[in-house]
Amino acid sequence: MMNSQQDRKAKFIVYTIEECPACGQKTKRAFQLGDYVTKDGSKCSKCGNTTKITSIYAEAPPKT
Repeated sequence: MMNSQQDRKAKFIVYTIEECPACGQKTKRAFQLGDYVTKDGSKCSKCGNTTKITSIYAEAPPKT
């Protein structure tokens, strides 16, 4: 039973959403250890301002 629970949890993919406070552009990327909501992100590809992490969530992979 324990192995089946671990297998299900291991299949989820965690993503981080970064949003630019200046232009509003959102970017989805793979979660990195140390990410947290309100943390400064990377430079915005559209306007060059520093982005903020606005959400972190997990998605189940597509069913095959």
